[in-house]
Amino acid sequence: MGESWGLPAGEPVARQDIGERGQWLFSLLITDLCGRDDPFFRPRFLGAEYPTFDYIVEVVDRPSFFFFVQVKGTTLGYTAEEHRLRVQVTRDDIDRMVACPAPAYLVGIDVNAIGVGYLLSVNEPRENVSSLTTRFRIDCGVLEELRDEVIAFWSGREMTLTGSRFRE
Repeated sequence: MGESWGLPAGEPVARQDIGERGQWLFSLLITDLCGRDDPFFRPRFLGAEYPTFDYIVEVVDRPSFFFFVQVKGTTLGYTAEEHRLRVQVTRDDIDRMVACPAPAYLVGIDVNAIGVGYLLSVNEPRENVSSLTTRFRIDCGVLEELRDEVIAFWSGREMTLTGSRFRE
């Protein structure tokens, strides 16, 4: 017989399936139209070979403005005391996110609930992350604030390469 695809009925969901579901749900959240003709963002999946980040996300109205995202899908639920989403992000990944010269964010997706994800800026040094605050639930208000934050970041920089040795 051929290879078996998927898990038998009743088996626990594989970690890879949880991660992929998290990525699909992230794409739905980040492209919400929010009453507009176009979404605020256009996510581009980087693939499994890219370390640390899962997506580069462009601002639709300004495609030269972008940020990076690591998505963590989880079925681990929430902490009892502070109602934080349980995720695991290594110190090495955190250090790589902080070292990135572009805005970097961690998105935790509760894969048990469609439309529930949380955003965390990872642009300053910190310890590993074992849970995410639920203060920044991804909705239209958070998406608009994120767009404004990313635009403000890139607008404040002169990104023209002058004096290149490869010019005519």
